[in-house]
Amino acid sequence: MYKRRARVLFWHPTDPAKARYAATLAGSLGADWLEARADASDRAWPDLLIALDCHTLPEIPRAEHTQGKYWSLPQDQWEVALRARILSVIGGFRLLARMDRSPAPGHATARFDKTPRLG
Repeated sequence: MYKRRARVLFWHPTDPAKARYAATLAGSLGADWLEARADASDRAWPDLLIALDCHTLPEIPRAEHTQGKYWSLPQDQWEVALRARILSVIGGFRLLARMDRSPAPGHATARFDKTPRLG
């Protein structure tokens, strides 16, 4: 299903360190499924822009193909909430790939077969 890893850009309106943290965390949790960055200089690069600590999608110039999401994170325990959100994105990629039994991008075959066995 996936020909390459998804390109995810994390952005924060006032705290670039939080965006870098999110990109590093996403890269470590889902390296098979996504590439993550916090540098918004190449607006044609991302498939998905995730704006952190925003209540609406900001008016940031982005390419036509770039989807946008905004995540409002709690003040306390924001790292835990961020980790859960990133894992849910990765889980979505896995679920879609499982529908057509395709492996993670760059893998010739699925690492393990989760097809239910009867009998």
